[in-house]
Amino acid sequence: MAGKSDTERSDVARIRAVLARELETINEYEAFAEDSSNPEVKAFFLHLAAEEKEHVSEATHMLRMLDKGQDAHFAKPFVPGHFQAAVGSVPSEPALPAAEPVHAAPPAPPAVGRLANEPLTSLPPQRLIYGVPAPPPSANGHPLTIGSLRRGGGSGGSGGGR
Repeated sequence: MAGKSDTERSDVARIRAVLARELETINEYEAFAEDSSNPEVKAFFLHLAAEEKEHVSEATHMLRMLDKGQDAHFAKPFVPGHFQAAVGSVPSEPALPAAEPVHAAPPAPPAVGRLANEPLTSLPPQRLIYGVPAPPPSANGHPLTIGSLRRGGGSGGSGGGR
């Protein structure tokens, strides 16, 4: 996508760019917090990182709404050893002691009104990130707080500095 202006990008591409920036920013803020010796400054950077994590959740929600192919990947289960099997390697030590074997849960029969490929959870898809419940939104948060994507009369600023 290098060389394309924002007006030439699709909404999905813009959301993915926002998601990438938010993830990078979380890493920076957490590194700044780790390097700080002042507890107040450390708390400040951790606070900023937490806000960016909310933005990641919101961007992921938007991506899932706009790209149904991407959304389908969120419903796929990942079992222990999935990534080792993908590259054909075996983990050097078992993930769990031999006394505690890992048993896959038997597939539940589809509920009435639910498609077979839908996740087995009562949470709506937008509240899940890779099968893990997403944190609840801020009490006073706007549903779209991703920089220039903010709509409506929101409370001040462009959000570009967050």
